[in-house]
Amino acid sequence: MKAFKNHSLLWISAFLFTCVSPESTRIDSRVKEIDQFVSYYHENGMLNGTILVAEADRLIYREALGYADFESQKALNPQTLFYIASMSKQFTTMAIMILKERGLLSYEDKLSSFFDDFPEYGDDVTIRHLMTHTSGVPDYFALNVYKPGLTNRDIYEVLIELDSLNFTPGSKYAYSNGGYVLLSMIVEKVSGDPFHLFMKENIFQPLGMNNTLVYDTSAPALANRAVGYNLGRLDDYEILTTGDGGMFSNVDDLHRWLVSLSKNPLVSQNALDEAFTPYVLSNGDTTTYGYGWGVDLEVNRINHGGQLSGYRTYLTKYLDTNVAFILLTNNGDAFNWDIVDQFRNLLEGKDVEWLKIPVSSFLQRNLTIENSDSVFQALESALSAQSDYELDEIGINTLGYSYLNDKNLVLARAVFLFNLKQFPNSSNVYDSYGEVLLASGDTASAVENYLRSVELNPNNQNGIDVLTGLGLDESEFLRQVDVPLDLLEKYVGTYQFSEDFIVKVTLEDGLLYVSANGQGKDQIFPASQARFYLKIVNAQMTFHIDESGTVDSLTLHQNGDNPGTRIE
Repeated sequence: MKAFKNHSLLWISAFLFTCVSPESTRIDSRVKEIDQFVSYYHENGMLNGTILVAEADRLIYREALGYADFESQKALNPQTLFYIASMSKQFTTMAIMILKERGLLSYEDKLSSFFDDFPEYGDDVTIRHLMTHTSGVPDYFALNVYKPGLTNRDIYEVLIELDSLNFTPGSKYAYSNGGYVLLSMIVEKVSGDPFHLFMKENIFQPLGMNNTLVYDTSAPALANRAVGYNLGRLDDYEILTTGDGGMFSNVDDLHRWLVSLSKNPLVSQNALDEAFTPYVLSNGDTTTYGYGWGVDLEVNRINHGGQLSGYRTYLTKYLDTNVAFILLTNNGDAFNWDIVDQFRNLLEGKDVEWLKIPVSSFLQRNLTIENSDSVFQALESALSAQSDYELDEIGINTLGYSYLNDKNLVLARAVFLFNLKQFPNSSNVYDSYGEVLLASGDTASAVENYLRSVELNPNNQNGIDVLTGLGLDESEFLRQVDVPLDLLEKYVGTYQFSEDFIVKVTLEDGLLYVSANGQGKDQIFPASQARFYLKIVNAQMTFHIDESGTVDSLTLHQNGDNPGTRIE
């Protein structure tokens, strides 16, 4: 049974009640439950931010929980500005839609119409492809170009040097921040205005979003801003790209934005309906993304999340009822995205599951050098007793790096070792443990862990670079793995990991491919006879064969070991 404490003095609440329609009664009746929900997650270190729930322009719930700045302990308030990360994409597409309705561009305009520097494939990519993440333009985060102060121009210079796209435009969905940087640059070329000025004059000011702005090389002033942290340690926004992100806003302005979509919209209803329609690929498969919006047709809901540095953000709007939910946070991996799923269940009148407390949150709040042994012992006992705590590989690893960055090698080593014991099949935790061992001067043990990391994931370029930098030759630890065709054929099938996550494994020309939830397929490469890895993301998977020789399950190694059962 969960206990709920009194509200902290850091909380600022606003509940507005007016005469309501019968359709509104269900949402209003859950205000107390919403309050308990956010109280539980805040008090257990999982939620530091601002929340707003509304029906059309009527506020139902509005909260600020915790700190805008952990170092100074400055309290959040509902007007506090947050970096909203990829939630900015819906505003970028609105800029494109406005320009289209003014007759200044077409969704079928080609990339080459705006930029002369792209190779021939610029003739194949349209604005529509860029808006729907079906262009084949790579996500720049996968191109190792990230650095403090990164600009659109930096990304553009990298993209024009690429010989080819990742896939034929329109044939596949693959999230691309690079594509949205190009959309921002297109807005500037077509309008003749800097992107931040176009957004201010054509979107923010007309909607009364007076606290919202695009943060770019013009470096505008930011008052009342939430500083980004990760598990209580500084992890602030530090780049200058636009289109893919770059915006700061607060829950009140974002509420005004959502209201405008059904009341005095900036473009025609036909344009909005098209934006809220999932894109259909060239093979006839339907994605779950429109123009800058995730789309859930089952409940007629549009949504988008954002994540960069210490910020985790989300907003959604139910088109039938105009119920909206906005969440802005600034404590990084302390936030669990499953909270969003449960909040949606709350709004939809479904059963709500109280999530377990991440181990990283418990450690961040309780671990010290003096008590580390007793804390880990108590934690392992609690986990074996199936308590209210839950292992979170990435969160624990992030906490370890927080200690490592603070030069606290004792706690960093203890946290990484604890993580390794919990996730012995994770390439990432061996890499991290190797890093702290190297920083501690234990080179021999570091090499041992880096070797294990690369063995589990031959695509771990960081581990390869460290090992070669220490004098090892790649031939000593990288080997060609050949899997017989008859064994590959056994792996073909469909595997279910949860109610809404299914992976299909196919075989083409002797190569294995995986497709998640009917989206585009990606090749997987053998690390051993049963373990494979993806090159586009840091994820591996292991096939399991039962006593009869049948492949009955698949484990996805990504933020823990996630078992999937073969269903066909």
